[in-house]
Amino acid sequence: MPVLEYQTGPRSGERLVLDAGRILVGRHPDCDIVLDAAAVSRQHCALTVTDDGVVAEDLRSRNGTLLNGVPLAGPRRLENGDELSICGHRLAFLDESGDESSAAIVIDDELDDEDEQASRSDALIMSQVDIPRPSLDEGLDKHTEAKLRAVLGINRAIGASLSLDDVLPRLLDGLLDAFPQADRGFVLLAQQPAGKLRLRARKIKRPGEGPPRLSRTLIDRVASSRQAILSADAVTDTRFRANESVLVGCIRSVMCVPVTSGDSRLLGVIQVDSRDIRDGFDAEDLDVLAGIAGRAAQAIEQALAHDERVEREQLNRDLELAHRVQQGLLPNTPPDLPGFEIFDFYEAARQVGGDFFGYVPLSGGRLAVVLADVSGKGVAAALLMAALSADIRYCLASEPDLGQAVSRINESFLRGGWEDRFATLVVAVLAPDSSAVTVCNAGHLPVFLREPDGSVRQAAADLGGLPLGMATGHEFRSCTIELSPGAAFVLCTDGVTEAMDHEGRCYGLERVEAMLAGTAAAAADVGQRILADIDRHTAGAPAGDDICLVCVRRRA
Repeated sequence: MPVLEYQTGPRSGERLVLDAGRILVGRHPDCDIVLDAAAVSRQHCALTVTDDGVVAEDLRSRNGTLLNGVPLAGPRRLENGDELSICGHRLAFLDESGDESSAAIVIDDELDDEDEQASRSDALIMSQVDIPRPSLDEGLDKHTEAKLRAVLGINRAIGASLSLDDVLPRLLDGLLDAFPQADRGFVLLAQQPAGKLRLRARKIKRPGEGPPRLSRTLIDRVASSRQAILSADAVTDTRFRANESVLVGCIRSVMCVPVTSGDSRLLGVIQVDSRDIRDGFDAEDLDVLAGIAGRAAQAIEQALAHDERVEREQLNRDLELAHRVQQGLLPNTPPDLPGFEIFDFYEAARQVGGDFFGYVPLSGGRLAVVLADVSGKGVAAALLMAALSADIRYCLASEPDLGQAVSRINESFLRGGWEDRFATLVVAVLAPDSSAVTVCNAGHLPVFLREPDGSVRQAAADLGGLPLGMATGHEFRSCTIELSPGAAFVLCTDGVTEAMDHEGRCYGLERVEAMLAGTAAAAADVGQRILADIDRHTAGAPAGDDICLVCVRRRA
């Protein structure tokens, strides 16, 4: 069956089975194969799978598709081993029709494919041993002393090593010391989530003999059966005549054991082999190696947990740094504009978020109050918002017409290549000692206007602008609203209106309006009243989205 294998990125090694029909590759979530990168087009290329083969075709993508390093022009039939390159993402095409061994487990490309008959032959196994489970009730067997010596040797070799890059070489040192006749040792670990085995460590006593060639058949059998296997004198054994990788390597004796976790999950495979027929391994050696497999599994599990913890701590440090950087992009305190009171509040649902608010000084002492919300959450949304905030400041400061300024922001957003992202934006321009407020809304929530008599309405509700990033050449309109003395308006993101209680009910627009109505109050009082009511509504439920709120009141 034809498959695509990721060669790069966090999914490296994962294989995707190509079913019959048309398979879309691109950045859009609806694609069959999604590549999350800004340079990748929404629908970048397509693969058509038929009985005659697989045909690749570029869909007039912005940055093109490479086939074996050459731009793909027109439909091309893929051959086994071809490589598709899409904006830095490399995918290998593998036609594994008839290769039944690959169904059990996938081995790294450094390992050679084996003959189909050898892959299916039970005669491959010369000696086979179950990996023992530790138990307080178990008695001592005849090889207990040898096992204890081997375990002590491995413990001395590993020592206080924590990282996987330190543990694996030291583990091989201990194994080759425990089995002096061994010439080579290998550790292969299963990569998640696909479970593909990749060569992670090797030790060769006599270097310079060329690259290692390991038997896919042998490793596949060990991984699938979870049993230790011994093959002695593989060159003269007729059962290995079809096994090219064993013959070329001139391996005389091989021991291969699975490494499993406490819950029987396959962590990897360890292999040691010898080229000396006069001093190969025997069944006793296999029993010893099987007996110490548990200690090897413990060392590998502890190292994996340590590396995961270190990586998680590094990620937390990076997120904390990103949080401080993002906070640096937001105002520390509201500006002092004659005739106005301004209150603002921002809280990210995660360490970093996709909401933005800011104040842009304009000519004539005017001030633009900006609120924006990028689709998505987390680091990706925060990075996009950082880029968008720079465009917002530049366009508003350089373009006197507010509608034209927002149109320029939209075009700049589209040129950035954020094809599966969009952002909503609302801008209100204030002038000192003036009741006129100019508003432009690009797909954002409405402006809530509170009159001095306590009545509340949605202002500039008929502008109907699209969000940023939806269409090129779109014209955004602005309008003017009157802000009489004592009146106030509120801008907020959907983190306010969609704040949920424990039963999944949203806070809603109506509740924002209800909190605005009533006795006239300072801007800070209005904002704090809304935030307190949100806290009462959610009653400690975790925030699902960033919360951003700006309240502006004209002094009486």
